[in-house]
Amino acid sequence: MISFGFQKPDSKQNGTYIYKDAIWLQLGRESLKMLPLEWIQLPGRHNIANVLAACAIATAASLALPAIQTAIEEFTGIPHRLEFIRNINGADWYNDSIATAPERTMAAIEAFKGPLVLLLGGRDKNLPWDDLSQLIHQRVRAVVLFGEAASLIERALGAVKKGETLQVISRCNTLEEAVQAAAKLAQPGDTVLLSPGCTSFDAFKDFEERGEYFRKLVNAL
Repeated sequence: MISFGFQKPDSKQNGTYIYKDAIWLQLGRESLKMLPLEWIQLPGRHNIANVLAACAIATAASLALPAIQTAIEEFTGIPHRLEFIRNINGADWYNDSIATAPERTMAAIEAFKGPLVLLLGGRDKNLPWDDLSQLIHQRVRAVVLFGEAASLIERALGAVKKGETLQVISRCNTLEEAVQAAAKLAQPGDTVLLSPGCTSFDAFKDFEERGEYFRKLVNAL
């Protein structure tokens, strides 16, 4: 068995782990440095965990280390999952339309370090919003709400309070209006993130159609 995790396994276990900003592999009594973390093109701690798992699986399948390194260094992600679209006036725009639940949006927020403009909305899945609301107040500078669940999410977020990171809550009807509102709010150094926390079924057939429309709107700005 080959485990994966952020901490080094004990001396009797095999596993991939993080040490000194790199991914390492422990097999028996030997440790091998597989690749530096800076080679990973995907943002977020959850994606580091994904790479650790992939390295463990590839090792179990007896793939050569150069092949593992190349695959990880060249993999830039898939559409609609923290997909970088473009930089506009110093702000980076990302499409995370696949985030159809609050906990998925939380993972997306945690993937970025700088100021965030977050687009939230769609059709609610009757999941709790409390944890996401708390994280938004701590980490997001501006929120733009849209779609069927906008009023529900607005109630869950509550009021903007002094001393918190959250400064603005804006409400729109459609995704198109939300993109225009986000463009006005965005500042150089911001990340503008569509990570809706809801399904798309109030206005689109699926998250892919929503993500493709978002990409089209952003490229038209």
